Amino acid sequence: METVKSIAAWAISPVILCLLLQLPGCLLWKLGRRKPGLILIGAGTVLLLLGSLPILSFHTNRNQEAKHPPLQNPAALDPARPALAIVLGTGFNPDPELPANSRVSGTFLARLIEGVRLQRSHPNCRILVSVANEKADPAAKRAFLNDMIRLLALDPQKVSLITDARSTADEVRLATAQRLEGEQIILVTSAGHMPRAMNLFTAAGLAPTPAPAPCDFNYPRAGSPGDKAWKRWTPNGDATGSTRQLLYEFLAGFAR
Repeated sequence: METVKSIAAWAISPVILCLLLQLPGCLLWKLGRRKPGLILIGAGTVLLLLGSLPILSFHTNRNQEAKHPPLQNPAALDPARPALAIVLGTGFNPDPELPANSRVSGTFLARLIEGVRLQRSHPNCRILVSVANEKADPAAKRAFLNDMIRLLALDPQKVSLITDARSTADEVRLATAQRLEGEQIILVTSAGHMPRAMNLFTAAGLAPTPAPAPCDFNYPRAGSPGDKAWKRWTPNGDATGSTRQLLYEFLAGFAR
């Protein structure tokens, strides 16, 4: 199902839709059917232009990120109860020639660092890290995490690993199996992914207490210095990626 969701989101991204219109349009033009060819080419161009406008996905994505504010005060956790920070995964590059911090995305590093921040603010907090990529050997993932443990000077006894999750639903199931009795749950993932992740974890009885810990914010807060209205109307490549991500989260919300 995860593969189907990814393919569907890829197929309806602005760039792909543009190509699906323009390629037949070019073929029709080449065959002498210039009017329908020109219509398809023009429609693809307009679609790509619209998809590259940040304004189309900006407000929806920013509202998604704002649903759960940052966990500013980890001291709000009950210090008398153990805690489990569940760090959801992203893609992993199994190439052993690369240093550990270059084998994952900036998104993963932001999530992991947030988990480390939470652990260091609580006297008894474990970190459960999910490392995605079903084609990578579990041993390679463990070696990667061991390198990160050394790099970040973590206690190996307080860091556990999920190696075979392909989706957030898998992470819910596997995290449930590794949770110890009485542990407080702190869910750590990107702010834009947090609403869907929260729904899945809450449905499984793993609602974070007192609150989740979103990170990897990509949109400026309303009224903050980086909130420039004119930027939302300037076409750029990042906006096409934002539109694709919006479509992916929308589709994934229906296919759990």
